[in-house]
Amino acid sequence: MFGKTSRCVLNCRPLHPDHTTELASVMAAPPNASMQYSDIGAGAGSDKSGRPVDLSRRDLRGADLSGRNLTRAKLVGANLSDAVLAKAELTEADLFGANLTNADLRGADLSRATLRGVSLHGANLSHANLTDADFRGGVMLDASGTSSIGRRVTDIADCICDYASATRAKMAGVDLRGASFVGANLDGANLFGADLSDVNLSFASLKGADLSEARLGQTTFAGADLSGARLKNAVSDGTLFSGAMLEGAMLDGLDTDRCSFAEALPLLPAEEFPREIAALLEDHERWIMSGGKQGQRGVLDGADMSYFDLSGRDLSGIKLTRAKLVGAKLTGTLLVLADLSAADFLAADLSGAALLGALFDNANFTRAKLVHAMAGSIDILDANGRRTGRQQLTSFVNANLDGADTTGLDLTKCRRALD
Repeated sequence: MFGKTSRCVLNCRPLHPDHTTELASVMAAPPNASMQYSDIGAGAGSDKSGRPVDLSRRDLRGADLSGRNLTRAKLVGANLSDAVLAKAELTEADLFGANLTNADLRGADLSRATLRGVSLHGANLSHANLTDADFRGGVMLDASGTSSIGRRVTDIADCICDYASATRAKMAGVDLRGASFVGANLDGANLFGADLSDVNLSFASLKGADLSEARLGQTTFAGADLSGARLKNAVSDGTLFSGAMLEGAMLDGLDTDRCSFAEALPLLPAEEFPREIAALLEDHERWIMSGGKQGQRGVLDGADMSYFDLSGRDLSGIKLTRAKLVGAKLTGTLLVLADLSAADFLAADLSGAALLGALFDNANFTRAKLVHAMAGSIDILDANGRRTGRQQLTSFVNANLDGADTTGLDLTKCRRALD
């Protein structure tokens, strides 16, 4: 099947006319664990000859390449596990068979990049640009057939791709188990036969995407837009479509009896909260009710409380910085002087909530409801409950309110910019 002088790439990767020479040099290049990173991508993404940087097969484990310009760089088979590539420019880069396990690619530009046969297991790709990127599996063999780069099934399992833009991405047959694509844009993406088991696609946009024959065991499409998507013969098992838009979607062959199509979003009642979170919230409420004599202030940094029903609870003064509250219900909740900086309120309902003096700096309120929420200033008291003469405003500095319903919320009484 293969010639004696070279081997082609499995799973349909085309060979460039110069690929035999390129492949030989790639296979011969030894890993270089002591390589210096200071000059990599520091210029225009090319070497002195003007050719794209070639870092194929290099050992770049843990390298800090954040913000570097690696446009069209060759990183075939490179070991970039645990590397920091946040906001790096990797447009049209060739990362065929690269190891990007646990890499930090937040906000990186990987548009039109070749990511065939890579491992992105546990990587963070939140807010990354993956437009037209190719994630299909692929294995490259040398002439002797004794060494290889890549994998037949690209591994994107357990990665974080929240709010990534992956329009028209080629993901057919990839392993996405346990990944998170909350709020991501996958319009027109090809996910034919992909394993999407336990993947969270809440409020993602999948308009016109192809999910035919994909595995959808415990996959969450809550609030997602699947208009015109193809799910022909997809394998469902506890698949959640609550609140999803399915206009024009092709569901032929999908076992709808093994899916949930409830109109309302799924909410987790208090009795089903994780034990440690439930205990912390109860302690916090005792602290509030007793004026600080019992319990203790609730502090949870980065907690995932998505879809929690927290309506009507008194969470005044709580600290939930960087918390995920996607789809959560906080109607009538007291959040007076609470610190929810950088929290994610995607599609959450805070209607009628008391937000006086609360901090929401850098928080995300995309598609959230803040209808008639109460905001403004509040007096700051000392430990004995006496007025200090100081006040604190509700703060939305750098918060994303795009698409939020702020009817009845007086933002003129809030802090919107740094002084």
